[in-house]
Amino acid sequence: MTAHTPNERLNNILSGQTPDDAMVAIWNTAPFLNVFGGVALKDYYMSAEIKLRVQLDFQKRFPGFFCFPGIWADFGAICEPSAFGCEIFWPDGGMPMAQPIIQSPSEIQSLKPIDPQKSGLMPQALNDYRYFWDHLEHKYIDTYGYLAGVAASFGPAELAAVLMGHQNFFLALLEKPEFVHNLLDVTTESVILWLKAHESVNGPLQRLAIADHLPGQINGAQFEEFWLPYSNRVVTEFPDATVLYHNEFPIPYLDALAQFKMHIFHFGGDLTNVKSVLGGSLTLMGNIPPVEILAQGTIEKVYDSACKTLFRGAEHGRFLLSSGGGLAPETPIENLAAMEKARDDYTFQKNH
Repeated sequence: MTAHTPNERLNNILSGQTPDDAMVAIWNTAPFLNVFGGVALKDYYMSAEIKLRVQLDFQKRFPGFFCFPGIWADFGAICEPSAFGCEIFWPDGGMPMAQPIIQSPSEIQSLKPIDPQKSGLMPQALNDYRYFWDHLEHKYIDTYGYLAGVAASFGPAELAAVLMGHQNFFLALLEKPEFVHNLLDVTTESVILWLKAHESVNGPLQRLAIADHLPGQINGAQFEEFWLPYSNRVVTEFPDATVLYHNEFPIPYLDALAQFKMHIFHFGGDLTNVKSVLGGSLTLMGNIPPVEILAQGTIEKVYDSACKTLFRGAEHGRFLLSSGGGLAPETPIENLAAMEKARDDYTFQKNH
């Protein structure tokens, strides 16, 4: 089936209708984007105008790339925790970090779901989306499917770990599991409310990006008890949305991960294993090493790695060529262009 827009081409790949096609897809977030745009990280986060300009400049430089979450209110890892009252620490030259607010499991009993219209940075993020709707050229909505029905969030387990501090969260999994379940009930309801707030601006969800790095840091039994049911509770609230799950950690229990109701898996780790277990059931997005290859490698090394990734990962279709995680801040534009050339050469070879 011939695709006339990037969005149509993406949908054909996701549905398996074009098994000889592959696209380059990027997890488009700071700190790569702000460095690309030549602006300070805090200025990027706190200005909808700068955020839109930088994201659009990147898309214009690489019009054949598909960006996830797209044109979006990027606040990194601080938006959802800020809604619970986490203090945000801004180190000089580093990424902002949300400070834990739960010092002991007993404090979970008084925790309530957030109000996205009033809590933390969420109202500012929603206003960012309103600004985007007023200022984004409509062709990016029409041809890429950006903004319309789009949302992004931490998963409920990742959010819970940030609220407690990861070390305390991991200890509580072993020592106070009943408190963890109570916390996950709150974070799950909060993520659902946050995504429904997206709908109030962007419309009914059609494309949903969930970032949650806990799988790969917890064992299989903990995944089945504490991660899977709560994450599935979130995505089943939005049955019409295409779900992208982002996690660059290698996950040893891929058979269990297959129970998560996702459509695109943006992954790190071993391509062969991921492809063999999940490649027949969903679209894979990966997995060129973002630091040692894309950021530090030569153009030739990136091209070679991208070609090998395509010929291993895109066999039988449903594959998006990407980094195995977010892009490192100083990733050379020439290296991204080499990845694009590899994709072009691959699709030409498969179709001629």
